[in-house]
Amino acid sequence: MIKYIEMDNINLIYNHSFSCPDLLEFNLSGSKSISQRVLIINYLNNNHSKIINLSNSEDAFVLINALNSDERVINLKQSGTALRFLITLFSYEKRNVVLEGDSSLLKRPISRLINALNLLGANIETNNHKIIIHESNLIGGKIYLNKINTSQFISSLLLVSPYIKNGIHLIFDQNICSKPYIQMTTSIMKSCGAKLQINNNQIKVFQSEYTNSLNIIESDWTSASYLILAFSFSKLDKIKVKFLNQNSLQGDSVIVEFFALLGIFFKFDNEGVLLEKKESYSKPKKIEWNFNDHPDLFPTILIACFGFGIELLANGVSKLIHKESNRILSMKNELSKFNVVLEINNKDSVYLPYNVRKLNNQIISINSHKDHRIALSFAPLSLLGFELKIDNKNVINKSYPNFFNDLTKFGVLIK
Repeated sequence: MIKYIEMDNINLIYNHSFSCPDLLEFNLSGSKSISQRVLIINYLNNNHSKIINLSNSEDAFVLINALNSDERVINLKQSGTALRFLITLFSYEKRNVVLEGDSSLLKRPISRLINALNLLGANIETNNHKIIIHESNLIGGKIYLNKINTSQFISSLLLVSPYIKNGIHLIFDQNICSKPYIQMTTSIMKSCGAKLQINNNQIKVFQSEYTNSLNIIESDWTSASYLILAFSFSKLDKIKVKFLNQNSLQGDSVIVEFFALLGIFFKFDNEGVLLEKKESYSKPKKIEWNFNDHPDLFPTILIACFGFGIELLANGVSKLIHKESNRILSMKNELSKFNVVLEINNKDSVYLPYNVRKLNNQIISINSHKDHRIALSFAPLSLLGFELKIDNKNVINKSYPNFFNDLTKFGVLIK
């Protein structure tokens, strides 16, 4: 059972007398993205079988509670995925329901999905920071989704589409952001019995039913990125992370390629992956990385480059302004507390210049901006000797609730 550290703020400082163990092992919860898709599929399939390694994130619990709720008003807290997935699901179910959440939730992009569903026969409106879904009668057809800010619109429609009369035919931009998440959705749907035709930027889903379900969820690669970041900053030579798949459904498994540039070997087996550092590895002076397909890795990679004094040219970042916070400005503001200037070149590119990391005896207060990925990415800097104070420590529960406890295994003290 996970034991959460009960405090509003959290202070992190490295214990310099920490004795490195021979090998640390970590168990990561199941992928949040896969778990949410499987939960929708199981609900539609009326499948109540136990799911092994289901995500323990708050987002997953929010979705489970909503699926089991008979209430007319459902609070989704800060879960943008639950909001988008449930709008389509409840419209199909002919529910009369009101979806609400934290103040930031309905600032997330949602209008294009609502417009598409209303064209299919839904009756959805927004009012006073709430989504009001009236009884609907969805009839499938052709849907064009161009210049959208998130692939979750497509995944939301796809997951429910086998149950919509006549199915649907989706057409979207060739260069859509986060395309691996669409591929994840279609792969899971196929494995669960859905009938699809996929042709580049077009997906046709035929009316049918799900006949199977995934019973085991692979561990979360986005969460793993923070663990690998901590390992890279630590004095440890190797760690093992269980249940991470080499041939993953998750696009964020590309983090392996990034950390390989920093001298970390990944050896996969049936139980997970062993991470080992190369001795005397020469790290690159500059890295150019495109985040269009995996925007959630931006904070991890940015902090890694800052910590190792590597220049970073980050492209494909325009959609980061639509996350739990404006993630570009949030990272820029917090890095300035380390005397680092993150340069915003244009709406789709930022540049981190070469910097010399300077320690001082002052506590650096990190504002999480109510964004779990800001808190998760900055926390490992404590392993480099920075004493950090992070506000709103519970914000990490959204995706990786055990991270601060895992961080102590590297020698970080929590005060």
